[in-house]
This record gives sequence, structure tokens and C-alpha cells, in this order.
Amino acid sequence: MRGWSLVLAIVGGVILVSALAAATGGRDNSGETVRASTWADDVCGTVGAWEGQLEDIREEMQRNNYAARQNDGGSGDSVEEHVTVHQAVDRAIEATQDTLEEGLKRAGIPDEIRGAAASLILRDWAERTESSLRVAKAQIRQKPRSVSEAFANLVPPVTALARSAIAGRAAFREVAALDPALEEAVDRSGNCRRLMEDTP
Repeated sequence: MRGWSLVLAIVGGVILVSALAAATGGRDNSGETVRASTWADDVCGTVGAWEGQLEDIREEMQRNNYAARQNDGGSGDSVEEHVTVHQAVDRAIEATQDTLEEGLKRAGIPDEIRGAAASLILRDWAERTESSLRVAKAQIRQKPRSVSEAFANLVPPVTALARSAIAGRAAFREVAALDPALEEAVDRSGNCRRLMEDTP
């Protein structure tokens, strides 16, 4: 069993690294000044990759929840549901750290007058997202006493992520309002257009 856990951990790590590399084009511009167009592509690609990982977690949770509801015995529906929620929140925190926060850092700083402020806006949002998820995790009942209580465990993390998605789009609007050049870079980026089309 421990062997399988190690394999899954390694596979998960490879997936996270691959997602991050794809989002930033394999570049690490941490602390460096880059063209605004490159920065916009990288930060929007990073957010898109992170949201894709969250979608994968959600879909896996749905499959696991269905399997738990079909269970007539064993550890019990509520316990299986509880484990799934804890695992999902842990994975969401990991994705936020390794893909969102790391990707936004690796994107660098756009070479515009307000570039540093723009970078900080998005990185602050990412850090707030992680903090919200950790708060949500602390609100999850350790031992739900019923199926309804177990499903109630979904509320804090789902609420945290929904608010984060809305705050993220607001952060991009704030970036665009800083400087016409940054607004143009975001508007012209294919990654940003695809991201903004998927309005939360």
C-alpha cells in the first residue's frame, strides 16, 4: 500500500511540474523584467492550468462521492466522504502553491511603469487563495456523524474557491486599470482571452 502511495505521489509531482512548465512555456523569470505580452501570456496560462487542476479534483470527487453513496457497508458513507473532502482540499492547496503561486512568481515582472504593482496584485490574490483554503480545511469536521454532515464539509472549500475565482478575475481587471499597456497586453493574449471567456 505504501508503495502505491509513493507511486501516486511521484505521478502527482510530475503532473504538477508539467502543468507549471506548460503554463509558463518552461521559463523561469522569477524577479526578472519581461515583455508585458510575455508576462500576460504566462500569468493567464498559469491561472488556466491551476483552474484545470481544480476541475480535475472536482471531477474525481464526484466519482468518489458516487462510489461512496453506492457503498452499503464497510467504513460508512460519511467517513468515505470525509476522507475525499480532506484529500481534495489538500490537493487544492498543493495546486495553489505549486502551480498558481509558483507560476505567477516564475512569470516575472512586466516591463511597464506599473509592472511591479501588477505582479504583486496577482501574487497577493494567489496567497489569499491559499490562506482561504487553509481556513476552509480547518472548518471541516474531523468526524462527521452523518451523510448530511459529511456533505456539509464541502461548503467551506467550495465557497473559498468560488470567491477566489471571482477575486481572480477582479485582480486581472485591477491590473488592466493600472496601465493602458498592461490592459493591451492582457487583451491581446490568447491565454487571457480564453481565461476571461470562462467567467466564474
